[in-house]
Amino acid sequence: MKIQTNLTSIQLIFFIIQTQIGVGVLGLPFSVFSVSKADAWLSILLAGFIVQILIVLFWILGRRFPKKTLFQYSRQLLGKVAGSIVNISFIIYGVLVTALILMYATAIIKTWVLPITPKWIVMILLIITAIYLGKEKVAAISDVYVVVSILIFFLLLISLVVLVTYPIEWRYLLPIGQSGGVQILKGAKEAYFSMLGFELLLFLFPYFQHNGERSVLYSASIANLFVTLTYTFLTVVSLVTFSPEEIVIVPQPVLYFVKSLYLQVVERIDLVFMSLWVVNVITSLTSYLFLSTEGSIHTFRWFKRKRYIYTVLFGVMTYVIALIPGKEGEMEIYNKMVINLSYLYILVIPVLLLSISYLFKKVERGGDA
Repeated sequence: MKIQTNLTSIQLIFFIIQTQIGVGVLGLPFSVFSVSKADAWLSILLAGFIVQILIVLFWILGRRFPKKTLFQYSRQLLGKVAGSIVNISFIIYGVLVTALILMYATAIIKTWVLPITPKWIVMILLIITAIYLGKEKVAAISDVYVVVSILIFFLLLISLVVLVTYPIEWRYLLPIGQSGGVQILKGAKEAYFSMLGFELLLFLFPYFQHNGERSVLYSASIANLFVTLTYTFLTVVSLVTFSPEEIVIVPQPVLYFVKSLYLQVVERIDLVFMSLWVVNVITSLTSYLFLSTEGSIHTFRWFKRKRYIYTVLFGVMTYVIALIPGKEGEMEIYNKMVINLSYLYILVIPVLLLSISYLFKKVERGGDA
């Protein structure tokens, strides 16, 4: 593959950050608190630690094939047929995750901003924007991610203002560890969905390896640390703002505590917050559309030059899938299905490929991939 040597480590950091921070950020404190209670912030830190272990695993696998993505070395390790099956399954995984993000983002937007607007219109606006960006290559997408990442700091700034100005109760966090290790671990599992996105390192490694293999690991680790601390901070703000009795009935606590903020110059600060959040949703959609598109480019070589056709196709597929669940219960079933399926792509397949590469001593150093 042709390596773009103008890509920087900063671009990799923000690529992963923008993929991870998305729809889950608003409801994360609620979903984790429902399991590990006041120790929700510990669950998020634990989830971040587990993600870091997986990042190291992906890095070890990537550095054995520094100029190839998983879509390329899967065939080398498993054979043409089995490797193609793995590639196609990853393409489908990208579509399924994109649909999951789209349906949850639409539900939140309809609840808070556009309750009368049909969901199919909201979905079209989101997916069209994601398609427009997702059809581009890594360099163009990375440049956009770097620019829009400043909006994340505005999200944090608004939350910090709430922490300083709103009456809070730090005792809601005590005693630390009261939920027990098992519940904290279960809470980490709940936080897992909101941290999805780090697996794109499996496909981004060759684009950034020219900066140095260690640089790739450091960049991915910095991104994971930033996301983990961001989620922990928002969760802590939620926990000290709402009582334990209140937070269990607040599905999007981040939006609720932002809504309570009063600024004379802005009447509905929560709408400003959501406007910034929508950008992060679109970047997450874009990243997974990029994943499916990139997989198709490497798997179906006869259509290689028509990149945008794949992106449009997967965007339409995502849109149709996201329209199917009509009730919240159906969305939860789909959510659990995708999360359970993700373990196969984030743990089982990478471990299998890494084991085969060591067992049969298959590795590629230098040369053209």
